[in-house]
Amino acid sequence: MEIKGVGTNIFVPKEVANPKVKNSEITVQKDKVEISEMAKQMQTEKIEIKNETLIRERIANKFYDSDEVVNHVAGAILKEFE
Repeated sequence: MEIKGVGTNIFVPKEVANPKVKNSEITVQKDKVEISEMAKQMQTEKIEIKNETLIRERIANKFYDSDEVVNHVAGAILKEFE
């Protein structure tokens, strides 16, 4: 019985394919995130919102879901584009 190979295309990782390159020489790019000083300050401080209790009550009572409020907000957004 004769067994034939599937093909000659063999995957060889780059680290193994070039033995001259050492693992310590391989550089890996990583993402970097920078957080502004203002964002850091906002995390540590409690932000005070004017009329916070009133806003929370209106959200609970679905005040902002009314057609009048939605139309007012939509109109203000449209004015920004004019």
